[in-house]
Amino acid sequence: MIIKISPEGVAITKRFFLAIDTLQMQRKIRGMKTVTDRYGINYWNFSTLRNEPEKRFLKPEWLSFLVRDYNVSAEWLLCGVGQMFRDSVIDSI
Repeated sequence: MIIKISPEGVAITKRFFLAIDTLQMQRKIRGMKTVTDRYGINYWNFSTLRNEPEKRFLKPEWLSFLVRDYNVSAEWLLCGVGQMFRDSVIDSI
């Protein structure tokens, strides 16, 4: 069975891994293994998704982990609009 991921789905997956890379560069995480260990994600599935975003599905709960725990903007992740990270001062008002 061939799975067809929409261009929007591929773009969301790419933004997800861009956020992971940015968090790593900011030293907020050590790398992909930090994320997979923390959230009980199979590393092979995670790595395969990164390498084949047009053939694999991104689980929506993985997006919520970044939004909830790392201040990543949900609007940026889903729509590509705005900045990667939320402004915590504005969001707390």
